[in-house]
Amino acid sequence: MKRWAWMILAVAPLAAQRHYDDRNWKLNDKETVRRTFDLAGGSNPKKLLVDNVSGFVHVTGYGGSQVQVVAEKQVLADSNEAMAEGKRDVKLDMSQQGNFARLYVDGPFRSGNGVNYRGDDYYGYRVIVDFEVQVPYDTEVVLKTINHGDIVVKKVTGDYEINGLNGGIEMEDISGSGSIHTLNGKVKATYSKNPAKPTSFKTLNGSLDIWFQPGLNADLSFDRLNGEIFSDFDVTSRPVQVAGTTSGGKFIYRGGRNMSARAGSGGPELTFNTLNGTIRLHSK
Repeated sequence: MKRWAWMILAVAPLAAQRHYDDRNWKLNDKETVRRTFDLAGGSNPKKLLVDNVSGFVHVTGYGGSQVQVVAEKQVLADSNEAMAEGKRDVKLDMSQQGNFARLYVDGPFRSGNGVNYRGDDYYGYRVIVDFEVQVPYDTEVVLKTINHGDIVVKKVTGDYEINGLNGGIEMEDISGSGSIHTLNGKVKATYSKNPAKPTSFKTLNGSLDIWFQPGLNADLSFDRLNGEIFSDFDVTSRPVQVAGTTSGGKFIYRGGRNMSARAGSGGPELTFNTLNGTIRLHSK
């Protein structure tokens, strides 16, 4: 693998992450929920939303026409009262509208369109929902989770919007376009067909390892601070807007951490962004 550009710096330590066993809960209750959604044919695209807070989200494409959901809900608590509150307050809302299936974990931590989780001590319980979902290959997926789990997508050809926070993201045998973002965790993606539209890969603390098909044609943008960039593909420079100021009739260039390049003949914009981690572009 070619080292196209580099920056050798001391990598800052990753932000501390919580673990499943960081607290000894007195009570533990588990429930498994299964649902199936029949997606109609026609011109409307198939779409799945999984909006989780704590727990993993695993989605796999298959040759059927249904969205098949297995959700395991685990409630951990310090008392019988807290257990009852956790069961009552945190709900799993699963619904369908046309070709759109929606899986939503609701609770007192929801605030408007966002999440304001005040911590285990405040609630006295923790609710983890792990999702295993099968979808038709060409389903568009929007997947979100925050704590105690990763996001894994396999064999999906539709476009995607993937958002994690404290966990890694792995995409395997995919061919759509979109965004793959997390905060603390590694991002790994393997393409069976290279993205045809703009696509972004982002993590704050972690590496980006992306496998493309040979003959990649794309415009590449990199934004990193601590870490190196490697590429299996031959790249050339491309015109970029130069930032700077004018003083005394002279232009003073302001260098930064942004870099641009072109793979092959150019094409859709592929953006790679990390603060503490290495960026690697692999050829399958």
